[in-house]
Amino acid sequence: MRTLMKVSPRFRRRCVRTAMAGLLASTFAVLSGPAPALAATDSAAPAIQKSAAAAVTPPDAATVMYFIYQIDGKGETSYEVANGSIATYWFGHAFESEGTHYYTGFVWETAERYGKPGEDQVGPGTQVNIAESTFVLNDPAAERPWKFRGMEHTIGEFGAYERAPDVDTRRKPVEYRTPAGKLLLAVPDTSFDNGINSDGYSLLVFDPERLKTESDGNVWTYVGSVLTGEDNSAACSDGEVMPCTSSTGELVFTADAANDMPRVAVKPSGTTISGPNKTRQLGAADVTHYTFDAKTKRYVSQ
Repeated sequence: MRTLMKVSPRFRRRCVRTAMAGLLASTFAVLSGPAPALAATDSAAPAIQKSAAAAVTPPDAATVMYFIYQIDGKGETSYEVANGSIATYWFGHAFESEGTHYYTGFVWETAERYGKPGEDQVGPGTQVNIAESTFVLNDPAAERPWKFRGMEHTIGEFGAYERAPDVDTRRKPVEYRTPAGKLLLAVPDTSFDNGINSDGYSLLVFDPERLKTESDGNVWTYVGSVLTGEDNSAACSDGEVMPCTSSTGELVFTADAANDMPRVAVKPSGTTISGPNKTRQLGAADVTHYTFDAKTKRYVSQ
């Protein structure tokens, strides 16, 4: 995986420092003591049992962030990386692809500051950049089982008010494997705005072919978010301001004969507002369907 420099105009990238994985590991050791738990060779492990892989502690947030920014964060998971831009660790996921075990850590990053203090406007449309670093599991029994494989400074933008949605630890991530071998990862997230708590999933795609061939495009790509439920209990004031409602949704993937990427559906349950002082139960008629748009590389509702 190589560093990609394609960036939206909103995020002015810094020049990427080139370094070999071994040099990065040794530099990190000098900066902060013991080197991160990384493997020392490039050879891939033959066949690793899932149970053994699951028992290996993955790289921590500090290691993930170091291999993206080459900054010693002294154990912090949020710090300035350049010109007022703040990077914050978001989520990590271990997975298997074509017999190889990987771990990817995702980081969100605010835009760099070039105006005077107070000139930067932050609102619901102010998103953040997503970066990632990926590691491969060489030998679960080795002292340093994980080897740095590569990183990308930008794989998309998401969130609002210049922050990412919070990861919802009450729910587990959902995986779907496409016929071409891609991994569609749905990360459960939650956000709060105007008294309404919204639950959903952020969708990310891992393409192993781009990792192997280093072809154009991202290895990981953010492909959109879906809303699965809402709770307005913080705003309804026990029904005095508006009817109180609460809903959840089941995420369902279905193969698409015309596209490698699956169809996505959200099957809701619970209640929603149907009129002044009225609520109703959600049912089959309220299912939301999403399809993948190859031009925008985003899931769009039908």
